[in-house]
Amino acid sequence: MKKPHNKLYLVVVALFSLTVSAQDTFSDTFSSVSYSNNNGSQNWATNWIESGDDNSASSGYIRITGDELRFSYIWSENIRRRADLSGYTAATLTFDWQTSSLESGETLAVQISSDGSSYTTLDTFAGSTSGSFSQDITSYISSNTTIRFLKGGADWSQSNDRAYIDNVEISATSIPVIDTDNDGISDAVDLDDDNDGITDEEEYCTSISASFLTSADVGERSVVINHTDTGYLRLDFSSMDNSFQLDINGTTVHPSVLEFENGALGGGEEYFVFQSDGSFISSPWVANSNGLPRLRLIIDEFGQANLYGTRSTSSTSLELMQAQGGTPFNTITWVPGNNNTFTVTNQAGPGPEGFTGELFASAICDTDGDGISNELDLDSDNDGILDIVESGILNLGGVSDSNNDGIIDGASSGSGSNGLYNGIEDNDTVYAIPIYSVLDSDADGTYDPYSTDSDGDGCNDVVESGFTDDNDDGYLGPLPVTVDANGVVTSGSDGYTTPADNDSNTTFDYREAGTAPSISSQPANVTTCPGCSTSLSVTSAGDQFQWQVFSGGSWNDLSDSGIYSGATTSTLSITNPTPTEHNNQYRVVVTNDGYICGNTLSNTATLTLQVDTMITNRRITYRANKD
Repeated sequence: MKKPHNKLYLVVVALFSLTVSAQDTFSDTFSSVSYSNNNGSQNWATNWIESGDDNSASSGYIRITGDELRFSYIWSENIRRRADLSGYTAATLTFDWQTSSLESGETLAVQISSDGSSYTTLDTFAGSTSGSFSQDITSYISSNTTIRFLKGGADWSQSNDRAYIDNVEISATSIPVIDTDNDGISDAVDLDDDNDGITDEEEYCTSISASFLTSADVGERSVVINHTDTGYLRLDFSSMDNSFQLDINGTTVHPSVLEFENGALGGGEEYFVFQSDGSFISSPWVANSNGLPRLRLIIDEFGQANLYGTRSTSSTSLELMQAQGGTPFNTITWVPGNNNTFTVTNQAGPGPEGFTGELFASAICDTDGDGISNELDLDSDNDGILDIVESGILNLGGVSDSNNDGIIDGASSGSGSNGLYNGIEDNDTVYAIPIYSVLDSDADGTYDPYSTDSDGDGCNDVVESGFTDDNDDGYLGPLPVTVDANGVVTSGSDGYTTPADNDSNTTFDYREAGTAPSISSQPANVTTCPGCSTSLSVTSAGDQFQWQVFSGGSWNDLSDSGIYSGATTSTLSITNPTPTEHNNQYRVVVTNDGYICGNTLSNTATLTLQVDTMITNRRITYRANKD
């Protein structure tokens, strides 16, 4: 939704997570002597598998006893178990442990692997002590996430060298994959979540586009912004020399500072490379010659971040980037309706440091207050006109909506990889730009799909379209308004058909500002005689005329019958009136075809009939018509 842009040094708008995270557990409490225990909400992908031992839960150097997993006198023996964590966004491994008589380099180690073959040691335990272990294993999330217990140092030398493990659990968090328009592209990366042809960025509101610049002097600088709105963030860097960090409400967008120059890695930094081949971006401190950003960071309404870059200064596309070590971005927790603090920092380095770019920030909003935010609502202002119609997109780029459901025909299969219909974008990437502009008929800064009076003429769109607005609030039908899951009004008696174009000029009336017509010459009183003819006239540029007569205490429309003709023209002809029409009062109602909300009433004109006068002289009677 277009709004006036505020020019600021740097502005960032907060987002509010509109989805609920789901949490699952993969657990083994060793409550029975079996390597197949599943005590969590999800099953492990495999049983416990021993290596170098007898693979029995009840015997050997590794076994289950006393509701614990016991290790005794181990050398090469180890045990592992795999969990399928694909589809999860975060995971934590926890367990309780106890050691007995592990001395002189004897330890029990816990390791983890994302592929089941290459392991990383998370911790080791020695001596005669106990404790609880907990560690984030998000960076090892995969379909083959495997944990393994084994000796961590020297061979255990005595039979009383022992260790015990209990309550092993992986707690995994996921954000449900939401695909509102069922086009195969999740809402998190879909540029048009409801397939109505209007990008989500256009359907957000209170948008701000701000340019920013930091000097290229040596040293660290940061920009701190506070904002209370909720929405969506797109941060474009036209140049970057050569690292940055974004902090939102005390949480950094990534655990490490994002470094882009090969060979310039500093403390607390991690290289970011292209996901497809692991290569570095070339000269990120030089702007792209074709205007594309060198880096683009997007944080969606779910708090999920994605980073894209252009490989060189002449690249024509943005490609997905990731941390070289595979460490995922942090999930941002947005604070709706309260203060959100944002800090963008470029890190100090051995040479000049600086960045330039632009930030687009916008609030997610629900214009009609029906509980469905605009980017998911097919009628964002509840006026009975679908957004796909009000946007002006129909018939552009092959766009059609033959079944009048508010969704582009064929969008589910014709929206490529970014979720925006191919016929209305300049390319099929995350930075695609629509090839049309959403209509703003009255140029007031609010697009037609979010305005109940698109042409600003004081006549609501629902009425100008020929639909019913029972209480003149600009919404279709009576109160209370009810809608379906797509935001389409279900409580109205009509709507969602082709809007009216009463003046047949190919522009819908709700888009064309109209006014009640003016009258330049009013009808005048007339005098005539019974059986004679006369007329009443009005001069107006109006399109429609309806003459009325005052009778029986009210004004009544006339038609071409009896003594009247021209009842719907600018001139009313009266032929052969009778004495009963004497002192009749007449007026005309003038309307414009393109403006249904108002008309103009003429002044009242009176018809006077002068009857015959009788002149009597003795026995001779004369009859004279008096003009």
